[in-house]
Amino acid sequence: MEDSGCCYNYTKWICGGLLLALTWVMWNIAKRIIDMNMLRPTVERKKRIREEGFKALGRKYGNINTNTENIHKLSDQQLIQDLQNRKLTATQVLEAFISKALQVHEKTNCIIEFIPEAHKWAKELDDRSDIKGPLHGIPISIKDNCDIFGLDSTLGLAKKCFNPKTEHSVIVKVLLDLGAVPFCKTNVPQTLLSYGCTNPIFGTTTNFLNPTLTPGGSSGGEAALISGGGSILGIGSDIGGSVRIPCHFSGIYGVKTTKDRLSPTGFTPSLPNVIGMAGVPGIMSKNIDLLILCTKLLLEENRQHHYDHLALPIPWNNKPFEEKRKLRIGYYTSLPYFPVLGDTEEVVVNAKRALEKDGHTLLPFQMPDGFKMMELMAALSFADLGTHLCKNWEGEVIPLALLPNFLAFQLPHWLKKVVAWVMELPIPFVHSKRGSVFVRGGARISKDLMDRMGERKAMIQDLITQWKRLELDLLLCPTFPFPAIPNSMTSRMQCKIFSSSYYTGNWKGAEQEQYKKKRRF
Repeated sequence: MEDSGCCYNYTKWICGGLLLALTWVMWNIAKRIIDMNMLRPTVERKKRIREEGFKALGRKYGNINTNTENIHKLSDQQLIQDLQNRKLTATQVLEAFISKALQVHEKTNCIIEFIPEAHKWAKELDDRSDIKGPLHGIPISIKDNCDIFGLDSTLGLAKKCFNPKTEHSVIVKVLLDLGAVPFCKTNVPQTLLSYGCTNPIFGTTTNFLNPTLTPGGSSGGEAALISGGGSILGIGSDIGGSVRIPCHFSGIYGVKTTKDRLSPTGFTPSLPNVIGMAGVPGIMSKNIDLLILCTKLLLEENRQHHYDHLALPIPWNNKPFEEKRKLRIGYYTSLPYFPVLGDTEEVVVNAKRALEKDGHTLLPFQMPDGFKMMELMAALSFADLGTHLCKNWEGEVIPLALLPNFLAFQLPHWLKKVVAWVMELPIPFVHSKRGSVFVRGGARISKDLMDRMGERKAMIQDLITQWKRLELDLLLCPTFPFPAIPNSMTSRMQCKIFSSSYYTGNWKGAEQEQYKKKRRF
């Protein structure tokens, strides 16, 4: 009788616990539905205003005329020259690029909104008696999270709609000083943390070269617009590959500078307090010479330092572009943690052979252990255990591409460890040792965080030591282990995609806080 009573009590406790858990789950589901309903009118209003704006612009600039075609036939260098010589007005060029951008947007859904002030800026340039700067009249596209006065930086989140910024980002201020005309803002994945490009407000952006594929993320709207010729120069941002991967997927050029070389002030981040990893602005273009020119102009004459005293006043070094000496170049073609797929390795090998044929010296370079590196990245990136992201996601509709991330961050830490342990077991359709690294990720206490920062410091030193020992100038390596994937696979491959970010994220984690005395440029 005592045993049966004891079992009865255990059963009551178990049933009571399950009931409490079920109540907690149902309460959170109900609360989420209520919050989503509260944000739905905001989303619908934003969509309506956007659609009406595009229709109005389409009626005015939808048909490309002969003048527009002639402008787009010009090389980028000729376009700059004609603007400098006043053969073309800034307004003519702006309207030509709005017309082309509308065409590209219709195919790819890459633009969030056109900047109302663009026409005013162009007219001010035309009314001047002199040339304002070396980028006088050049239209430039801007990623959603790069702040522009009077416009939203949404990150694809409803709660950030109708919350206009009160100041331009430093990069935009400098571009305006150089005479450029920012003319549109481009789409991003929700929270910026995806290599697809979709959010519930502005929809999915597709690859201009193949609409069934993703243009990459998070600067996917920029990549699609530039790839299609709707912009010749764009501003993105990058923490784990958000400039480099879209450029790789879309067949264009991009540069991600080292921390604080380009000012991040005025970029709305998805992880504002992340430790050991820092997002930075990036520049994107189909023309490598234009990319170099823009980078040079932003870095010259302490232009950024005028607005941001934390921007490092390191001048542009043109010597690498003038030197005739042969270079010592490190290389790797694949990484054991996530081996490259398709013809990726062949592309790197062909580049290596071409460089060797030109007389340069190519030397194998050894990267840190992949699992340790990714554990370090996950620990630093999610040291708050996803608290900030979960706050951003409150009441938001979650796209399928981000659903695995959302669900993972909802789990308590002890359950994440259990899930990660299960993922390491040899179970079909579940086993993913690489994915388990991210599910388990997040330094829980200060000691863990300090230990990880110590590991990061040691890893940086190992890379520097190897670099110096080999006396390297450059490193040749894959941007990503595979080319663009179908839009439909960005959710199913989310764990694999994050694992493959080792190719881009390792350089973010290993980035030096201090600059070497000798800079290449």
